[in-house]
Amino acid sequence: MNVNWGGLTEGRTAYEEERPPAGAVTHASSVEVLSMDRLDIGPRVEGGPMVFATLMEERFSGGIEGLGHADHVRVVQPDGSQILAGVERVVGSVAGRSGTFVLTSYGFGDRPGAGQGHWTVVPGSGTGELAGLRGRGAFTFELRPDGTWRAEDNFTHWYEDLPK
Repeated sequence: MNVNWGGLTEGRTAYEEERPPAGAVTHASSVEVLSMDRLDIGPRVEGGPMVFATLMEERFSGGIEGLGHADHVRVVQPDGSQILAGVERVVGSVAGRSGTFVLTSYGFGDRPGAGQGHWTVVPGSGTGELAGLRGRGAFTFELRPDGTWRAEDNFTHWYEDLPK
């Protein structure tokens, strides 16, 4: 059975599998977390990892402009290292074209308060002028001294009707 869910395919991502066509465009964006709610998943276990979900609202600026609404599940080890996987709906614009799209993400960090990862646009999730949007990106995230989270990403996007 071949499993493909939003760009995640049997342990690999579309980021690793699909090469963008020659006409794909790359942009950079900044992401500011506006709000974050945390929900523990199961009981906390002394000496074990924390497992929790974070519901976030984020503001994108740059190549992506708009608001993101995300749910990430995180496993944080006692030493602060972590892994995460998430889904996010973005309402806004990409390079001036407006609409919405959904992305899946995964990431990791080897120290508290910082990490990196990749995300992929879910094929078929674009609406409005973003219908047919495809893309993938890489991000870094960090907890700033003022207690707020910020991320930077670069992403490459194209549209399904672009010749390969």
